[in-house]
Amino acid sequence: MSAEPRSVSRTGRRPAIAAVLALAAVFAAVPAAAQTRRPPQEPARPASPAAPTDSLEARFWNAIRNSETVSDFRTYLDAYPDGQFSAQARDRLRQLEGRGAAVPAAPGGGLVVSPANPRPPTAPAGAAGDMRDCQQCPRIVPIPAGSFSMGSAELFPFEAPVHQVNVRKPFYIGQREVTFEEWDACVAEGGCAYSPPDRGAGRGGRPVTNVSWTDVQAYIVWLSKKSGKPYRLPSESEWEYAARAGSTSSYPWGQAMEKNRANCAGCNAEPSSNTIETGTYPPNDFGLYDMQGNAAEWVADCWNDSFRAAPADGSVWDKPRCQERVLRGGSFNNDPRYLRSASRFKYDFDVRFYSNGFRVARDN
Repeated sequence: MSAEPRSVSRTGRRPAIAAVLALAAVFAAVPAAAQTRRPPQEPARPASPAAPTDSLEARFWNAIRNSETVSDFRTYLDAYPDGQFSAQARDRLRQLEGRGAAVPAAPGGGLVVSPANPRPPTAPAGAAGDMRDCQQCPRIVPIPAGSFSMGSAELFPFEAPVHQVNVRKPFYIGQREVTFEEWDACVAEGGCAYSPPDRGAGRGGRPVTNVSWTDVQAYIVWLSKKSGKPYRLPSESEWEYAARAGSTSSYPWGQAMEKNRANCAGCNAEPSSNTIETGTYPPNDFGLYDMQGNAAEWVADCWNDSFRAAPADGSVWDKPRCQERVLRGGSFNNDPRYLRSASRFKYDFDVRFYSNGFRVARDN
C-alpha cells in the first residue's frame, strides 16, 4: 500500500508513511470479541500465540492474528509485505479465502461490498450555484440541511458504528480544496506565516498541502477577517454528509472505484505521484470536486477511536488539549479503499505532511 497519513510520535516528530501503521493502536483497543468474527456453528480455531509487543508491527499483528476477516490480513500485508509475520498472514489469508470469506477486488483496486442500503433513486439536491465572498476567497457551495447514515461496517472498527446524523442547519463548503494560489494570497497579506513547498509540481490551482491543522487555523482567521464571514473547517459529519451527496454506497458514484473518478494510487491507468489541479475529475451530486483523493482534508474534529457517543446533530466532536485531528477523503498516494466516503485518518494537529490539505466551510 502507498504511504498513508497517520498519527506520529510526539517524540522524534518523524512523519509517518503508512496510515495502516496508525491503525495498530486502534485494532489493539478493540475488544477480543470484535477482533474475532467466526461464522456461526464453526469450531473455534486454536488461537495463534502472541508475539512480543516490542514494535508497532507486532502490536498490529497481535491485534489481528486470530481475526476471521480477510481485510485485516490484507491490510497487514499492504503495510508489511516482507514483515516478520508476512508468511503467517499469507497462510491465514489463503485459509479464509479458501472457505469463501474473501472480499473480491473491484476494478481499479477498490473493494466490492454489499451495502446495507442501496443508493436512493435520486440524491437530495443542493442549492444551485457556487459563490465566493471576495476575489481571493475560495468558491463555496450551499449544502442543505438533512439526515444521513454516517460511518461504515465495511473495513475498520474506527469507522463504526454506523449511526444516524441529522445535519440541522444548512451550511456552505468549499467547492474545491483550498489551492496554493489561495493560500499564497494569505501569505502575501501577512495572514499566514508559513509558505509550504510544492515538491516541484507547481502551485496555482493545485490543492495546498504540507500544512498542519494549526497552520489551517491561521488561514481561516485571515479569510474570515477578509470576507467578513464566519469561516471554519467543516465538522467530520458535515464533511461526510457533503461527500456522500445523498449516496449510501461506498463511493458517491457506487460500490466500487471507477476509472477517471479521482486522483489516487490505483484509481487510473497512470500511476499517481502528486496532487493535480483541483476540479480535474467530475464533481459529486452536490457539485463538490475532489472529495475523494487528491489531498487528504483536515476537518475540525478531534480523533476518536469509534463513533460511539458521537454527536448526532452535525456538530464538531472536540475535547480539550486535543493532540490528534481527523483527516478525510484520502489522497493521491492512497489506494481506493481509503477514498471511501466513510474512510478516516488521524494525524498530530501540529505536523505537516505532503499529502494533507483542507477545504473550508462557513455558516449561513
